[in-house]
Amino acid sequence: LKPRACQKAETSHLYFPTCNNFHEHDLGRVYDDPSLLEHPRPENEMYQKYLAHGYYRDVWIVEDNPWIWPHRYPNEKLQTQPKYGVENEERTSEMVPKAYRSAALKTLQLTHPFSQDHFEEVQNEAVIMERLTSSPRIMNIYGHCVMSTMAEVVPIEFEEVSVPGEGYFAHDEIEERNKDGVRPFNNFTPTQKLGFALEMAESLADLHGFPDGVIVHDDVQPCQWLRTPDGHLKLGDFNRATIMQWDNVAGGDCKFNNWDNVAGGYCKFNNGEAFANYRAPEEFAARNLDERIDVFSFGNNLYGMMTGLWNFYDTDDDDKVQTQLIDGEIPFIDPRYRERSFADRTLVDLMKRCWVYDPAERISIFEAVDVLKKAVEDNGKEEGVREKE
Repeated sequence: LKPRACQKAETSHLYFPTCNNFHEHDLGRVYDDPSLLEHPRPENEMYQKYLAHGYYRDVWIVEDNPWIWPHRYPNEKLQTQPKYGVENEERTSEMVPKAYRSAALKTLQLTHPFSQDHFEEVQNEAVIMERLTSSPRIMNIYGHCVMSTMAEVVPIEFEEVSVPGEGYFAHDEIEERNKDGVRPFNNFTPTQKLGFALEMAESLADLHGFPDGVIVHDDVQPCQWLRTPDGHLKLGDFNRATIMQWDNVAGGDCKFNNWDNVAGGYCKFNNGEAFANYRAPEEFAARNLDERIDVFSFGNNLYGMMTGLWNFYDTDDDDKVQTQLIDGEIPFIDPRYRERSFADRTLVDLMKRCWVYDPAERISIFEAVDVLKKAVEDNGKEEGVREKE
């Protein structure tokens, strides 16, 4: 038999569903508020509460009964909750003290039919999250069954703080706002910007450098990171992710358009026709893709953290932005940002290296991590000097 050109990594077959655990949850009782029940629930029952939804899936919060945690539960009501800068402060303040005994359950919305493609996406997400459990920068998965996953609760939104409000303005409005100096729309300090940027880069490096095969997130945007109560970022939502296949045959009929046409490398892949305005330019050709698409989109995240705006903030017309990206245009960066702080200068220089049009010339996420680690160290030294003055 002729050997197959592109083969799946062994890790993509390490699938461990835990359906029995999912069948223990009765979503029909989600509105039984424990504070309103005459008698406490039995210890084997959990409190479920609807939280939100994406395009395909609903999200529920599943809470352990508090009496299972006799040493921690009394402290919940003693915690004073700060303002987090998110749209729903009340919900966030409720979730933060309970995060230690909660899980996020994602289920397929009933409006969508079951399909093999959707099942494989969720299965792929479960495999990736299980394999990356050891990383403190990736959300922990607790279980998976068919179209459902259960993961840890990371309770604080990041996108809403990074790019507050709509994030779109006319260019003239921005010029007027910045006439006396650039004024970002978020409230991040220089130290926070570098710290968050490094945590984002390190989480992507966990994917791109995974020992059992390169993993591409394929949907890098600020909403994929959430903040823990102690202020750190965790990356989640891997239903578009790709575990890259390995090419064993030079010049073979590689399913994913092998770019280099040599054996012993990763097969480039095709993620379908790209949409929206947060993608790398090569994605609009929908072929010959690799992990460097994540790096381009990571540059957009840096732009949002620096300015509080979306990358092409003067239009929300996806078709227009896609044309600009294909033509090699990059977002406008006010040159005064380079003079504003050491952190802003570092982010400007780094995002430009992320936005290099040719992916073969684009910075790798590992190089970005090195740049940011040094920047965090140098920024700390500068702050130390200023404190002494």
